[in-house]
Amino acid sequence: MGYFSDEKAVCRGCGRELIGKPHYQGGNAYVPRPDGRIGEQARETFYGGYVCSRECDVRTSLELERTMPGHDWRQQRPGCFAMERINRNWPHE
Repeated sequence: MGYFSDEKAVCRGCGRELIGKPHYQGGNAYVPRPDGRIGEQARETFYGGYVCSRECDVRTSLELERTMPGHDWRQQRPGCFAMERINRNWPHE
C-alpha cells in the first residue's frame, strides 16, 4: 500500500519522487517535468499525502478504504467523501 518517505516528497500512489519536503513536514510539493524543472503542484489526498495524478489519488484512497472497518476489500471505488476531494483536486480530468 502507499509509498512514504521521511526524507523526500513522494507520490503516495506510484512512489514517484516529487520536488519538496515530505508531507508531514508541511509546505508544498511539485511534480517534476521531464526536463527536471518544477512542474505543477502535487495534490493532497483526502487521507493525507501527495499524489501526482488522478489515477494515483483514486488508487491510494481505494487501497486505504479497503482496509478500514465497514468497507469491503472488494470495494470498486473510493467512498463519497474521498471522491468529492478527488473531483476537487482534478476537476478537468
